[in-house]
Amino acid sequence: MRRLLTAALLLCLGIHAAHAATPLKGWVLENNEYPNHQGLIHFFQVLQQKTNNKYSGQVLWRQDLGNQKEVLPKFKKGELDLAIISNAGLAEAVPEMEVMSLPFLFRDQNHMMQVLDGEIGDSLRKSLEAKGFTVLAWYNGGSRSFYARGKAPQYASEFEGKRIRVANRESMINMVKGLGAQPSTLAYDKVQAALDANELDMAENDIVSYLISNHYKEAPNYIFSHHNVLPEAIVVSTQRWKALDAADREAFQAAAKESATHMRRLRAEKEAAAKTALEKQGVKFYELKNPLNFVSRMKTTYAPVVANEASTALMFRIVTQSPSKAAP
Repeated sequence: MRRLLTAALLLCLGIHAAHAATPLKGWVLENNEYPNHQGLIHFFQVLQQKTNNKYSGQVLWRQDLGNQKEVLPKFKKGELDLAIISNAGLAEAVPEMEVMSLPFLFRDQNHMMQVLDGEIGDSLRKSLEAKGFTVLAWYNGGSRSFYARGKAPQYASEFEGKRIRVANRESMINMVKGLGAQPSTLAYDKVQAALDANELDMAENDIVSYLISNHYKEAPNYIFSHHNVLPEAIVVSTQRWKALDAADREAFQAAAKESATHMRRLRAEKEAAAKTALEKQGVKFYELKNPLNFVSRMKTTYAPVVANEASTALMFRIVTQSPSKAAP
């Protein structure tokens, strides 16, 4: 009798093990207050539904595993199954991706998503897959715009002579120089005081950070320049992708597509809420006029990136793409 009970117990355990969910690990840089983190959570939730709980997911972030530079080797080794990778990380594998970070390349975030969800994005996916990055979907990493203490410059010529704080990156510094302005790489925590003391005329950031930092109190004019629009991708490791059958691959792709829609909607809602809050504080909003004039001033900034025919062709395809209503 004892042997029969033991055999029955082992059989039950065996059946349970056969149906145990396969654990997956995913990484994103930011914490769970950010839309891309929520997007990855949503991916795992949808994947569980589509595969009848065949997979479970754990979302890790910078505090768990470090920054993107530290995480990429782990991802390539298959120690991570999925990750949200910024354009900087993707460009290390496929140099043409650097084009996506050129200032004033995209009219706005919708333009970027329109490009990535179309033929250009499909072509970039193929190039990335050949280098070990299987892109399941494109995420919207947001955009950066200028804000000013005094009158908001809208024409390219009106930026000349302005003292503008930017991140300490060569492309951003060259962008400001291309506009005939004076770049400053002052530490971010000193920007508000510098604006207040009239040591800076302008700075730049995404609209949510503009609100949270309180920079609007010293610089109440926000110009939607979208000079730096930030693509991201949800990617699956080569090791995990090869281990999936056709049905699971389809489920992964469908879950990623739904997660991209989810995170884009969250970002749009977060930015709209920030704009509403800023309007209540008296902030005025402006648009650039004659945007192509800004692009024409970026020759020096663009030159190192579009040094080959493929990158040049990609840049012109993006800049000349006709506007259309983008997916959410």
